[in-house]
Amino acid sequence: HGTPDVTVVSVKNQTQLAQTLAAIKLDPTVVSIDVDKKINLLASTPSTVSIAAVAPSYTQWDYTALRLGEIHPYISGNAIVVAVIDTGVDRSSNDLSGQVLDGCDWVTSPTNVCTGTGLLDENGHGTHVAGIVAAKNDGQGITGVAPGSKILPLRVLDASGTGYLSDIPAAIDYAVANGADVINMSLGGTFDYYLIKDAVDRALAAGVIVVAAAGNSGPSNTLPSYPAAYDSVIAVAATDSSGTVANYSSQGSYIDIAAPGSAIVSTYRGGYASLSGTSMASPHVAGVVALMLERNISPGSIKSLLQGTADSSGSKNILLRYGAGIVVPYLALSCNSNPCTSPSPTPTPTPTATGVIADTVVVNPGVISSPSPTAPNPEPTQTPTPSPVQVIPTVKESLSVTNVKRKISISVAAPTGSKTWVQRKSGSKWRTVLKFTTVPSVVIKVSRSGTYRVKVVTPTETVTTHTYKIK
Repeated sequence: HGTPDVTVVSVKNQTQLAQTLAAIKLDPTVVSIDVDKKINLLASTPSTVSIAAVAPSYTQWDYTALRLGEIHPYISGNAIVVAVIDTGVDRSSNDLSGQVLDGCDWVTSPTNVCTGTGLLDENGHGTHVAGIVAAKNDGQGITGVAPGSKILPLRVLDASGTGYLSDIPAAIDYAVANGADVINMSLGGTFDYYLIKDAVDRALAAGVIVVAAAGNSGPSNTLPSYPAAYDSVIAVAATDSSGTVANYSSQGSYIDIAAPGSAIVSTYRGGYASLSGTSMASPHVAGVVALMLERNISPGSIKSLLQGTADSSGSKNILLRYGAGIVVPYLALSCNSNPCTSPSPTPTPTPTATGVIADTVVVNPGVISSPSPTAPNPEPTQTPTPSPVQVIPTVKESLSVTNVKRKISISVAAPTGSKTWVQRKSGSKWRTVLKFTTVPSVVIKVSRSGTYRVKVVTPTETVTTHTYKIK
């Protein structure tokens, strides 16, 4: 019906693989079969990052450079939702309190059906990105580019920065289906995965802006970084406080624009940290997009407007390193012709009580790569407690199945993203004969007699009916 339906099947050995492939090849509804590759966040581990328990005692140079103090009193990204597809977001920081919605977690799921809320961040990268976008402007700690926006946390990478390719398009589709206006992906690599491209194209068609890190391979790299290199994505390079492109920032004709990315102070798992990378530049642009959307600028014109108002003066206008230039939100928001407000002071962070943030750590975006030949990092043992699905009535209460001869009637109330499986008993095992995106009511005709059951899989629960015998 034109809606994406990707199923992940796990097999334990070669025999299971052969049997599964044979069964799938006989299914006329299958379009293609692919091997799900591992992805790794090739970044510094949390142990190498110096963390301050409270906000640092110096100002945010990026806040000043982007002239956000002249914009925030009237434009803050109010009611705009920014999806952060990353390592999860820890919203326990005061700066993120009230700023982060419940999202979803694919790391804790054995398939690409998400579980949990996305609020577990065992790495810190996703929390840092979220703070750059949406940390509150309350005179405490740090302030994000769009402090009025909300973060939708979508966790696809675990504590070691490891995940699966299939989870990224699933997270993009989830973001679009669950009200995201902007998607930030501070991850990427040289692997062009068609399912991710299809997902970002669907997001663009739905009016959702996708922003991604350009990569940290430096000026000598020759390969583009995906998903940043897709036409439907805004690819962001990184600059330092002097307005010079960072020496680690990748180059390429796919780069659209540059933004602050070096020595960026933001929220982190357990406090605050100063990180550098195109991973930090991308959420600056995602935050600016949130401000533009609050200004009622059409999603279709945002990319061209960002590029048309970028600072391309002097040596900054080097297409392969800066794209169109450095983002200038003051001009992108037309504050020069339709003033946002008179200048206001840069927010003063709370002084550090104990601990000092040490040297900045350069952090790669999550790089999509082939599996490492070395033993993989163990999966984290901690799992978040799933939040209850807010559906009235609940799936368990609303799921109703009846059968008339060889027709099964299914009625159910279920949240977006749920799947319905019709299963037939074969010996001692249940075989799925049909799987589809859940609808309120449907009548299924089965071609064989036997014992059947219906299973509804939601983002947070699985509900299975009693068995039904069909002659």
